[in-house]
Amino acid sequence: MKKVFVKIKTDEKQRERLEAISDQYEFVYEPDMDANVILGNYPPEKLKMFKNLEWIQTAAVGVDAFIRNGHLKEGVILTNAVDVHSIEVAEHLFAMILSMTRKFHLYRDDQREHLWTDEGMTKQLTKLSVSILGFGDIGRVLAKLLKQIGIHVIGVKRTMIEKPDCLDELYTDKDLDKAISDVDVVVSILPGIKENAYLFHVDTFRKMRPDTIFINAGRGNLCTTDTIREVLDRKIIAAVALDVFEEEPLPEDSPLWDYRNLIITPHVAGAYRLPITYEKFFALAEENLRRFINNQELLHVVKERE
Repeated sequence: MKKVFVKIKTDEKQRERLEAISDQYEFVYEPDMDANVILGNYPPEKLKMFKNLEWIQTAAVGVDAFIRNGHLKEGVILTNAVDVHSIEVAEHLFAMILSMTRKFHLYRDDQREHLWTDEGMTKQLTKLSVSILGFGDIGRVLAKLLKQIGIHVIGVKRTMIEKPDCLDELYTDKDLDKAISDVDVVVSILPGIKENAYLFHVDTFRKMRPDTIFINAGRGNLCTTDTIREVLDRKIIAAVALDVFEEEPLPEDSPLWDYRNLIITPHVAGAYRLPITYEKFFALAEENLRRFINNQELLHVVKERE
């Protein structure tokens, strides 16, 4: 009998729902190297230990770690969690934009030091301009949030589409310099594919205005830690907010911890902190499992391999 390894957290009712899909599969909830299916994330470098693996449904949108270094044996199907994290990540980014533009991070530091200090001018939220790099499902939700308060929103995609109403401007990555050159905030949700690896360097940041805020919740290989340090030390832009890093976890002795004009969150923008995120992923895993067992086309198949 084939096996489904359910790596995601489930309660009794959810297990009953999964197991009701087929009585021809055995469902296991601890690692089983004989499993044919994995529902949820598993360390990519250990996937070859599953000698019978046919399909893995990851809980992530970005699957760069899964498609590189030959982690997946030939013929293994990979599906990701497109749109599952959209609300969660978009709201995280929205909160970062509001916090950074109003300098709440500086006032929090002042509070900790018992300082009654005026941190100076801020920006009018309704007059902001924001560029979203990697305009997909997350970017679309973020753009809609921003448009509700009158922010000018620019989107950047790999391929051109018809401009949605939530955007004021839309460019492809060939016009990246134009998209980041005259905005208040640059938000990256770019995946960690090889084309984006270390795409941002000091000269890239120099193309932004000195008062620009840069936010990255895509992947940490977009730029090096040294690049972020140099950009902040030389005051090339005003501030940075990071949810992803070149090295994770961020080492305790990293100098990044000590920058006042830098907000750090530990890769939690899309970490199932909202109930709706988990509900959407469980529904996707349940639907794809039903499709897999019935030999139907799966949702969100990732075909790329490096």
